[in-house]
Amino acid sequence: MNIYREYLKAIEDNEYLISMVPIDQILRFGYEAGLNENSRVLDLCCGYGTVLKVWNEAFNVTGVGVDRDESFISIGRQRLKEAEIDKVTLVCDDVTLYKDDEKYDVVILSETIGSIADTLRLGERFLKKDGILAYQKLYSKVKNPPRELVEFDGEVLPLSALNHIFNENGYQMVSMAGDTDSAWERYVLAWSGQRNLERLKDDPSDTSLRKWCDKWYEMYFDYRREYEGQALFGLKRAV
Repeated sequence: MNIYREYLKAIEDNEYLISMVPIDQILRFGYEAGLNENSRVLDLCCGYGTVLKVWNEAFNVTGVGVDRDESFISIGRQRLKEAEIDKVTLVCDDVTLYKDDEKYDVVILSETIGSIADTLRLGERFLKKDGILAYQKLYSKVKNPPRELVEFDGEVLPLSALNHIFNENGYQMVSMAGDTDSAWERYVLAWSGQRNLERLKDDPSDTSLRKWCDKWYEMYFDYRREYEGQALFGLKRAV
């Protein structure tokens, strides 16, 4: 029975993970990063703070998560309280305005803020000299992604191009945790799709929302599933 409880707990954590990289891969990433009870982690655009939660439970890290969405932070704080975790703090703030004198072993960049270079520089403000940037980024599985995908998600670069940009900015890729089809399905259908459906039930006459829902599924099944991936890239200073 305990096995099933642990399995259900993992499913619940995945439910509160705004990422297509599943919990088991995020745990592997943390293990490869050498996380332990002395590690300090900062998550910028942390959502519900799920990565910090599971890394605390697995490695006993101390963490700070920052996100401007009050509902994410509120729910995340409640989940931490229920799990009796007091080494993780969630802050409601704009990550570009957030100030912190601490330096962290790992800085998670869960979204791209401006350009890739801008995002890396944002993380550098808080990173220890030999620390790791954990940069979550969409990428194209093909060299020339379909125009429809680019129009929907913005610039989506193949892995080789992303690696080149990381190198240009002085970083070497040292680890990578990738997505899965099931994680995409959880995000597109069970998380985003369900949220859109609830909003549509509140206002069935909202034709623009109905069109967006249709577009959301169309883009996933026609383009994103085949041509797009997401990964958490572990980056360290090359010099």
